[in-house]
Amino acid sequence: MSRLLHETTSLCARCKNALPARVVEGEAGDVWMEKACPAHGPQRARIAGDASWYERTRALGAIDHRPKHVRREVVHGCPFDCGPCASHTQKVRLPVVTITSACDLDCPICYVHNKNHDAFHRGKDEFARVLDHLVEGSDGDLDLINLTGGEPLLHPHVAEFVEMAHARGIHRVSVCTNGIRLVKDRALLERLAAAGARMALSFDTFEHGPDYALQGANLVDLKLRCLDLLEQYKVDTTLIPVMTRGYNDLEVGRIIDYGLRLDCVRHLEIHTITYTGQGGVHFDRSGRIAIDEVLSRIGETSNGLLRPGDFIPSPCAHPLCYQIAYLLMDESGGPPVPFLRFLDGKTMYECLTDHLYLEPTPRLERAMQDAIDRLWSEGRDSDQRTLDLLNRLLRTLFPPGKPLAPAEALRVSERAAKAVYVHSHMDEETFDVERAYQCCDSNCYADGSTIPVCNYNVLYREKEPRFMTEARRWNEREGGRRSLPIVNPDFREIRP
Repeated sequence: MSRLLHETTSLCARCKNALPARVVEGEAGDVWMEKACPAHGPQRARIAGDASWYERTRALGAIDHRPKHVRREVVHGCPFDCGPCASHTQKVRLPVVTITSACDLDCPICYVHNKNHDAFHRGKDEFARVLDHLVEGSDGDLDLINLTGGEPLLHPHVAEFVEMAHARGIHRVSVCTNGIRLVKDRALLERLAAAGARMALSFDTFEHGPDYALQGANLVDLKLRCLDLLEQYKVDTTLIPVMTRGYNDLEVGRIIDYGLRLDCVRHLEIHTITYTGQGGVHFDRSGRIAIDEVLSRIGETSNGLLRPGDFIPSPCAHPLCYQIAYLLMDESGGPPVPFLRFLDGKTMYECLTDHLYLEPTPRLERAMQDAIDRLWSEGRDSDQRTLDLLNRLLRTLFPPGKPLAPAEALRVSERAAKAVYVHSHMDEETFDVERAYQCCDSNCYADGSTIPVCNYNVLYREKEPRFMTEARRWNEREGGRRSLPIVNPDFREIRP
């Protein structure tokens, strides 16, 4: 008999009405979500490979940082009152602004709806209003924004949008892209580089077969040329591979190694495949892979560079959404050192409390100094290289008596430490309102409203005529409450 782990509210995979759901441990020790729709019958989806990992991780909860403004009262229940609603527990840490519906690919795994005929391009005045609301609602703590589409580089004013965001004090302005336009339009690349844009480049595989299966085109060689250009123009870059079981999951270590070796790459953000949108909803379901299984694949394929215990949940989101590993880089070419090899999990968790990405804060300075003191006092020969790397970074990043300007401190820190994020999105089959309540990634609108990304991809985007030839309508829907996780305020260690 299946062991009940918790109950929540999910969605029917067909009609998308809210359903009560049970999350249970399966006979193989994995985790399944079970639910039944009165119209469409029983439904079941595998959401984790290891029930003990799932329980330990979920128990961490997230630290509440509620939005400054509530835009919607709870009327229908989650996820049908987005705005944010009065029950949402996280402010927006990663604002996502969709600037166009146009795209030059039709990927089989595309998780959104796009429209090329009579394409939508967000206007500059509308984008300025989005920025107004984001800056006002952030209390001076808005450090990144992500421009997406469609293919954002098809927008005629994308470089101006980057400049506008920087002018508002947002120091990380990333643009999602498949890389095609960057290779074909050198003038645009040069302007984006000059504007300080960051590229979030989709990069799923080195192999042509999986490449065609996932993107519907042979783009491996183009992506490699694109990365050569980004390196040449010194454009800060995030690599975004979508892990899909049986297609590219055994390449994840190779992709991480490649990204860490490129000077231009600041982070890797590994996504689990999600079955939403115009392409993904039809894709091979055998490709589903859970976030803990991606961590295991990383451990199996990275030749000891990373193991599951080097990752920690983000305190800014539900712990089953983000897993993060930071690595201390060696400018002389030696292997990177994961932070959790010299910091304990509680300290690392605290350093990530205020931002989705690690920032050079006094809290981080204290943590690094404590790590140096501990490594020095323990005096192990095996720790000497880590000790030297930390000493060098601490002196550079926090020089005594002469603090670096924030922009320079960020530049130094991002070259000295790189991150590997594993980000698990939800679809209709795996949707859990407990995770939706704690989402910190939201699509943002000119009226100040925000919609958590998974809610948007599953439910809201298809209602917008900007992205659909025929926008869909909702019936009368009622959502649900979530069961609260058992939050451990003392941060129990979650390493296997």
